[in-house]
Amino acid sequence: MKALAMGLLAILATQEACGKPKSAEAPMTDMPGMAGMQDTTGMAGMPGMSGDSDGVPLDRTEAARLGITFARAVERPVRPFVRAVGILKYAEPRLVYVNARVNGWVEKLYADYVGKPVAQGEALLALYSPDLVSAQEEYLLARRLRDDTLAASARRRLALWDISADQIDSLETRGSVTRTLLLRAPRGGEIVEKHVIEGQAVQSGTNLFLIADRSVLWVDLAIFEGDAAAVRVGTPAKVTVDALPDRTFPGRVTFIHPQLDNNTRTLTARLEVANPRGEIRPGMYAAAELVPAGRRAVTVPLTAVLPTGTKDLVFVGRGDGRFLPREVRVGLRGDSLVEIVEGLKPGEEVVASATFLLDSEANLAAAIQGIMLQMGMGLNMGGMQMPGMETGGGEKGSAKAHDSMPGMEKMPMPNMEPGVQR
Repeated sequence: MKALAMGLLAILATQEACGKPKSAEAPMTDMPGMAGMQDTTGMAGMPGMSGDSDGVPLDRTEAARLGITFARAVERPVRPFVRAVGILKYAEPRLVYVNARVNGWVEKLYADYVGKPVAQGEALLALYSPDLVSAQEEYLLARRLRDDTLAASARRRLALWDISADQIDSLETRGSVTRTLLLRAPRGGEIVEKHVIEGQAVQSGTNLFLIADRSVLWVDLAIFEGDAAAVRVGTPAKVTVDALPDRTFPGRVTFIHPQLDNNTRTLTARLEVANPRGEIRPGMYAAAELVPAGRRAVTVPLTAVLPTGTKDLVFVGRGDGRFLPREVRVGLRGDSLVEIVEGLKPGEEVVASATFLLDSEANLAAAIQGIMLQMGMGLNMGGMQMPGMETGGGEKGSAKAHDSMPGMEKMPMPNMEPGVQR
């Protein structure tokens, strides 16, 4: 179309400079408002230059060559599609501290480095404590005296100090006090914090280890303000990480922070991600695709809507090979579909891709008409008088208009009466 416009301008410039008369034989009835007038050869076939200027003519074969496709507006379910990113971290309910309940000394350290995996009930350290030794002796004495009340009290005291039941049973079976007792892992996971070394004296209440289970991880997602209404607690999601690009991990929204971040204008949504085999790790960047519940609506492909900055356009077929730009109001946007709230009815055919080509075609056709008017083509566009045209009409008026236009002295003018050629 651009080449056609440049060629037209070149022809007009050549005629003005050389005074070469252009043909007056081709009918000019294809231009808007030019019924009964004649035009230059070739102008009748220009998009936007025909007698019916509404829309852009589109040949199906040529459209296929240019990659233009078509679709129909259909009423179907549309699901909004929300993308967000965040950083994986340990789920707080799956973190547990191990601390000393009595004063003592670490005689043997088994969980001796950060990151070491441990199973529930696995020994973390052997602790010597005079209080533990005294409690063992009290328990054994109560058993020998057959004082069940005292024995139960001593056994309960050992249990409250995190001495496992199997160690107390072993004490009863053995019948003798041991110097150290074991502190065991309350749950499986990995050591993410270690605050003790072998031989260290510890005080009651001192945190010794932090154990984390990463079979479930959290991601705090930054949801843009415009997407916040579509995200709810329970919304399912698919999570991907760069380290495993071919894998997706299921998740769901478990919490939404009540306050919007004033700096980023985002809402923080917490996503819980299943990680049963421990393939993803805290600290990794995660991309989440949330799929909220949708609704049935009139939809077209996303590529059918052409945003202009102030409005959204869709090219709609008239049924005669021409497509009209029509303003629409859009709603929910899915992965490949967009809801049309207003402007389309089910069954209407639209251009589904390369809509910018049609928009450019329509705008260029309108621009060519404006250029031709400015260059003094002397055409009466829907009753508009051009410079030099007198209202009296007739051959005298036409000649005066012809003479007053630059470069038009030697160009033959068509007779302005319908159906009569000079």
